[in-house]
Amino acid sequence: MHADRRPDIRGDRGFTLIELVVAMPIMLVIMGGLIIMLTTLSGRSSKLQEQTILQTEARAALNRMEMEIRGAFTGDGSPQIIAAGPTSITFYSPDEAGSAPSVSGPSFHLQKISYQVTSTGLLQRQFMVSTNTYPNASCLSCGGTTQWAWGGLSAWSTVVGASGTIVNSGNSCTPANSHTVPGVFCFYQNNDVLNTIQNPQTPTGWTDTWIPQAFTGSPLAIANTSALNTVVVTLDLSSGGSQPVEFVVSDAMTIRGES
Repeated sequence: MHADRRPDIRGDRGFTLIELVVAMPIMLVIMGGLIIMLTTLSGRSSKLQEQTILQTEARAALNRMEMEIRGAFTGDGSPQIIAAGPTSITFYSPDEAGSAPSVSGPSFHLQKISYQVTSTGLLQRQFMVSTNTYPNASCLSCGGTTQWAWGGLSAWSTVVGASGTIVNSGNSCTPANSHTVPGVFCFYQNNDVLNTIQNPQTPTGWTDTWIPQAFTGSPLAIANTSALNTVVVTLDLSSGGSQPVEFVVSDAMTIRGES
C-alpha cells in the first residue's frame, strides 16, 4: 500500500487578508519609529559636527591671536597696540614666533595686524608686512637706520564664522551678573583683569576717554593705548540651524613686553 504523496500545500497558502490588515499598521508604526530615530540621530550627529568644527575654528583663532598679542612689538618702545575698541583691535607683532625680539637677536619683518567682529558675527583678520627688517628698520631714535616701510594691505579673511556666529559683540565688559557673557575685546592695564577699562562709570574703572573712531568700523576706540597690558577675548558662539547650540571660548592675552 503506497502512502499518499500529494504535496502539502497548506504551508504555501500565504497570509490571509485579515492577517495583512492587522500586520500592516504594526509595520507602519515600527517603520515610523525607526525613521524618527534615524532622523534624530542624524540631526544630533550633524549638530555635534557643526559644534566641533566651530570649537576647533575658534580655538585655533584664539591660539594664533594669543601668540601674536603676547609677542606684540614695535622696536622703539612705542605702544604695541595701535587701536582698541569693543569689537576690534590693531597691533604690531613680528612675523616670527619665539622669544622676545632684541637687537642682538634674529632679524624679522614687522606685521600690522587687525582683528574685527563684523555685524554678521564673523571674526576676521587683516594684516600688512613691512618690506624691511628689524633692527635696521625700526626708528631713528633707537638705533635703527630707517623707519618701517610697509607692503600692501591684505583683504579681510574670516577666521571664525564658517559654521556659526559670534553673538556677544554688543555686550559690555562688566556683565550685569555672573551668567552674562562679557564683550568680545576687553582691555586692562597693569595685569589687572578685575578692573575693566570699558566701563569708566565704575569707581575703580578706566579713566581714559573714548573718542569717535572709524577704524575697522568700530564706533568707539580707546584714546590712550600705551597703558594697555592685557586683552581678554571672549567669543560667545552659536551654531547654525533651527536649534542652535551656544558655547563660550575665552582667553586672556598679556603683552610680553620688549627687551
